[in-house]
Amino acid sequence: MQSKGKFGQRLGAIAAAAIMLAAFGGAEAMAASPRAAENKVVLIARQDPGTLDYVTSGLTALRLWIPANVVEPLVYFNKDGSVEPGVAESWTISDDKLTYEFKIRKTNFSDGTPVTVEDVIYSLNTMKASPVGVNSSAYNAVKSIEKVDDSTVKVTLTQPSQNFWRGMGSTAGLIQPEHAAASIATNPIGTGPYVLKSYTTNSTFEFEANPNYWGTKPTITAATVRIVTDGTAGLNALEAGEVDAVPVITIDLWEQLTKRELDKKFTLLTYPQIGEPTYAVFNQKLDPALRQALAATLDRQSYNDAFGAAWGAENTCTFALPNQPWYSPESPESCPYPFDYEGAMAKAAAFASTPLEYASLSDVPDLSLPADIMIPAMQGAGFNVTRNAIDLARYSQLIFQGRPPQFDITVMSGDAEPTQWACPTADKAGWSTYCSQPYTDALLAADAAPSDEEYLAKMKEAADILRKDAVIVPLIAKKGVGLFDAELKGFLEPRVLVAIEIGKLHW
Repeated sequence: MQSKGKFGQRLGAIAAAAIMLAAFGGAEAMAASPRAAENKVVLIARQDPGTLDYVTSGLTALRLWIPANVVEPLVYFNKDGSVEPGVAESWTISDDKLTYEFKIRKTNFSDGTPVTVEDVIYSLNTMKASPVGVNSSAYNAVKSIEKVDDSTVKVTLTQPSQNFWRGMGSTAGLIQPEHAAASIATNPIGTGPYVLKSYTTNSTFEFEANPNYWGTKPTITAATVRIVTDGTAGLNALEAGEVDAVPVITIDLWEQLTKRELDKKFTLLTYPQIGEPTYAVFNQKLDPALRQALAATLDRQSYNDAFGAAWGAENTCTFALPNQPWYSPESPESCPYPFDYEGAMAKAAAFASTPLEYASLSDVPDLSLPADIMIPAMQGAGFNVTRNAIDLARYSQLIFQGRPPQFDITVMSGDAEPTQWACPTADKAGWSTYCSQPYTDALLAADAAPSDEEYLAKMKEAADILRKDAVIVPLIAKKGVGLFDAELKGFLEPRVLVAIEIGKLHW
């Protein structure tokens, strides 16, 4: 009996020690976010978009937070290929795929005003005229957008269009109230699950649940997105429990992420939608021979090595991501202008008197680092390159919105959406346009393709044209990477381009 009593005492001591360990020694690992009980989250963004006007700006820093959260498209395309209602509660498509009718749900915008057919028509026409190629290209086959009755919009096409239908579930299909369009740059209004309560440049976005939301109310009632351009500071804030997730971890932080074993302390998620190709852009006005010579200075492996994260990026000469069927990794077959420094030096003499302005971003590390490699390499080969380093806000005005393009060379990461480069007429030329009739024709043929096989064949043809002209020159293809508090669940792979759907998260 005495022995049993001592054994029981030992068990009690072990249990007490376990409780103490959980209460003290394991506090850091076990502690819940202080925001969990209030159903709030704090997230990290790496960049300030400078504008929230998703009609005129294609910045990832904007698209991550405003679409799907504040402003919704007509429909949503899920990963499995199914389609869900958005602003349109139902739709019909004619057998010849030339006529689409959208039944607009009876609901209100977040400012309390009703959604009208006129608002939908205004929104679609606005996107049709958007300077952002991924928006306007969805409307290339659109003949008319008209009102049928007070709840129905009809869109008529000149030919079947895969781009149009998919676009209605992307940024091209976002619906805004016409009366609030003038304030879109600072206060976008929509039908989404959240209201943007405030946007402070270089500081924060503040979201609150939309009381007028037509769908299932989000569990997360308030979200703060802190703009922290210093990536290490963002990871430190996550580790300290000051924030709950860094949904987009840029490639410059990947090596640090693994060395600090943050992938073991938090939930590491990868997803292709946030993956981006990093690419050099040569102004199309430059001599094709000059563009080709510049392309030969690009040692793709040097960019991958500089980030120290080969596990998350692949060298490529194809403007695409590995989950797109026309993608190819770097190879002699897929690279028309492979790295050839001696060859580039031999050709540079012919262009020594041609001044070249390289516009680089000073406050986006995963783009300033490639510029740090690219510019000295071009200068060392004998090209007359001058660096113009500017911040993202200025870059957005000067480069993204410049007509005609206000640079000679730059580097960028962005959507792997081939249609964004299409330029049907020279007057549409901008930084993100590639005015090539053969390229445009190949994309149009792919858009109208009646079968997946024909679509893929035409997209491969278009990809081949793009890489051979050395205007958009891919370097590496990156994965999307995010770190989340282990207790924060519900992450949904982006459905509206790269948008992080805060409303799907829950503790």
